[in-house]
Amino acid sequence: MIRIAPSGLIAIALLAVMAATRSHHFTSLLGPGDATLAAFFLGGLFLRRAGWLALFLATAGLVDFLAVQGGTSAWCITPGYALLAPAYGALWLAGRRSTGALQSTAGLLRSAGLLGCAVLVFFVISNVGFYAFSEAADLSAIDFALRVASYLPGYLAQAFLYSGAGLVLAHGLIRGGRTQAAA
Repeated sequence: MIRIAPSGLIAIALLAVMAATRSHHFTSLLGPGDATLAAFFLGGLFLRRAGWLALFLATAGLVDFLAVQGGTSAWCITPGYALLAPAYGALWLAGRRSTGALQSTAGLLRSAGLLGCAVLVFFVISNVGFYAFSEAADLSAIDFALRVASYLPGYLAQAFLYSGAGLVLAHGLIRGGRTQAAA
């Protein structure tokens, strides 16, 4: 029997949700939104090590590669795509800094603030990278910023929704484990 460490199970679960919701093959306007931002945040919170971050970055890149190979437009794949690594790194770091998220209301509120800031940092870095290396550079920086700003609330909502669900699930599993140990 193969035994998988708890960190491995967490990684498998987060990577599976990220891949399933990131892939343009499985999602649509009616399907679930992209859980990638939350997966990186929760990965930083629960997994912490840089090796896991590298695996998450590689998985996101692989899913995008497979989506393009499957017929999804490669319009967003520019040299600026490389800036997604530090953009996702900001989410991972926010997760690492959220160590008290499940221990108190103050920890949860601090984590929510860190997540919101990290999503904003992600949004800025990823859009600056895209603007600098794509056809969008034909627009003025202000025009581009005004066009993409309308997407920020959706990014925040999805990140908070998936991260909240992940924290609720983790809290339930931790509580369930304590209840079983006490019995």
